[in-house]
Amino acid sequence: MGLEEISFDESIEGFDRIGVAYSGGLDSTVLLHLLTQKKEFKDKIDAIHVNHSISPDSDKWEDFCRENAKQLDVDFFSYKVDGKNLSEADLRILRYKKFKEEWARYLNNNILLTAHHADDQAETIFFRFMRGTGLNGLKGIPAWGYTGRSDDESNVVLHRPLLNVYKKELYEYARNNKLKWVEDESNKDINISRNFIRNKLLPKIKEEWPYVEKSILHLSSDAIRSNKILQSVAKEDMEKIRCHKGSNLKFFNLRKFRALSAERAQNLLYYIINVECGLVGNSSYLKEVYRTLIHSNNLDKIDFPFRLKDDLSLMKLKVWTGPDLTDGDIFFINDTAGILKYSYALAWDLSSKVEIPTGFLDVEIVKGEGIDKIYVGQQINIKGRLGGERCKPFGRHKSQKLKKLFQEYEIPVWQRNRLPLIYIGEKLAAVGDLWVCDEFHTKPNKQGISINWTDNLTV
Repeated sequence: MGLEEISFDESIEGFDRIGVAYSGGLDSTVLLHLLTQKKEFKDKIDAIHVNHSISPDSDKWEDFCRENAKQLDVDFFSYKVDGKNLSEADLRILRYKKFKEEWARYLNNNILLTAHHADDQAETIFFRFMRGTGLNGLKGIPAWGYTGRSDDESNVVLHRPLLNVYKKELYEYARNNKLKWVEDESNKDINISRNFIRNKLLPKIKEEWPYVEKSILHLSSDAIRSNKILQSVAKEDMEKIRCHKGSNLKFFNLRKFRALSAERAQNLLYYIINVECGLVGNSSYLKEVYRTLIHSNNLDKIDFPFRLKDDLSLMKLKVWTGPDLTDGDIFFINDTAGILKYSYALAWDLSSKVEIPTGFLDVEIVKGEGIDKIYVGQQINIKGRLGGERCKPFGRHKSQKLKKLFQEYEIPVWQRNRLPLIYIGEKLAAVGDLWVCDEFHTKPNKQGISINWTDNLTV
């Protein structure tokens, strides 16, 4: 079967716009031409070019792509970025960011196609193997995905329809159809690891083992199948040790986690970090995290830095335990969740629903509960916690520091600096929906303003 007869996944037809990541090279040129030959796609195609501003010829390549798209009668979009001093991985992230923030910004039902092929797949797996990848890395490049994390609503569906096509087939198609393309001189630079593998290492190996690429792809298929099994086991283990089910937070019982075999615990940790939390953590680093979770007696003082998947930004994953280390909870919360700083101040009328950085406050009128209505109209502010604050909860005999109250009521450590403190004038009147300080509490026979607090991590 010639490449002309390739059948694209039928689901592509359901998208309103089909974007092609178009560099001007052989691979993307063939993919763009192939699509234009399918009448069912003809009026949906956009060619999208990102000018990395690295090569002296970058602007010429952009002009070539624009002209070629015009000849093929498809819409052309180009975006210029400063790609100097960035790694290939960071350039890819930058490209995908442009695709979703620029091209897809005003579109609702679109898909992005890239021209990765079977040789790319084999090179990727071989490259990861040489760097010491785990089983997950051997899966290679997925045929379907997103331009970022799957839970990001701004993401675009990503598809690689040529993963079963070899480079030599692309060359043959291009020659038969008299296609022109650009050659990136950096592809010849063997100081770049991937180029060394492509241009030196694999050709030498193929002299002795001609079918090495097929063997690598077979290994990838086995890795995909094994990974599905491991993920199924991880999901079962996660449900066994998860606390507060239904919450967006990652709560896990430390005692139950430590009771798992080392193999299952590490498999679960990999799944939580890389799949559930959408972070990037390789096997060797996660083994260090695992050893810390098993052996450390001071987990709430430790930060674990991770990179967001498909993002250039870094974040810290914090792990906290409850007061009883042997049967406490582990809280996996990314650092972007943040706290409510003491410097934060928001005036509130004690009547309307209000949104703050860590959640939502609402009120209801309840007899004998909440803040006395006589305080409505006074100077009321929402603030964060500094430390050392005191409150005498209604019905208690004495005031105590909030730290002592949090410990007594077993309020999780992660939650304490996210709670809103309600001040009337200069005095603390309420702590979230936990306590109303005695001085401000309504009388048993009077109506009061009861506060409802919802942390935005738990919805």
